[in-house]
Amino acid sequence: MIKENRASKYLLYAIGEIILVVIGILIALSINNWNEKQKLNAKKQDYYVQLIDDLKSDIKFSKDYLEESSAYLKEYESYTDGYHKDVLTPNQVYEQISKLDLETTPLTFNTSTIESLQSTGDIGLIPSNIRNRLVDLKRLQALTIKRFEDTDNGKSDITQNLSLLLGSTTLPKRLLNQPKLKDFLNIDENLKKLILVYEGIHRWKSISLNETKERLEEMQKEINTIMELINTELKT
Repeated sequence: MIKENRASKYLLYAIGEIILVVIGILIALSINNWNEKQKLNAKKQDYYVQLIDDLKSDIKFSKDYLEESSAYLKEYESYTDGYHKDVLTPNQVYEQISKLDLETTPLTFNTSTIESLQSTGDIGLIPSNIRNRLVDLKRLQALTIKRFEDTDNGKSDITQNLSLLLGSTTLPKRLLNQPKLKDFLNIDENLKKLILVYEGIHRWKSISLNETKERLEEMQKEINTIMELINTELKT
């Protein structure tokens, strides 16, 4: 009887020890899971901050680009409107169109964070409603750059012809103090071709900027929506 009582006590003690060990393991696993969850959450918060920085930078770039594009397009429109108001001489047309800016600012967007999320697989940390919009935004940015480059290449091809006819856009001003050299080069003889080349360049540039403006305006709306969603996540 005494032996049976001792055996029962040992059994209960062993069971108690096992239960304590199991409870300890479960507590340790729970703490570990909580720590891992906190680490992932902190990592996600860091990504959110980086994404916000990228998106703010893209918004600023878009605004500056739209202002620059609008200023050029206004000048170009003023030039073309002149054809309906006055009887223009070739020299007047050349003087006006040669004043328009030939350069076009290239498009650049900050995609480093979304690319990092995709390459590391951490994109899964981001909720699907934000993740899908980020992927769509990146696709729109790539499409905008591709279309811009296509139209800008058309402009660049024509610009090469301008260099053959004019040498440099600054040459006519430099020749003002060089009458003999001006007569020798006789750039005025190429006036017809110069006007047509300038027309081609600015036509391509206006098409490119008008298309780019539409996409940038669409992009700004999408970026603002994404930023609102991310800021909501940061507050939770």
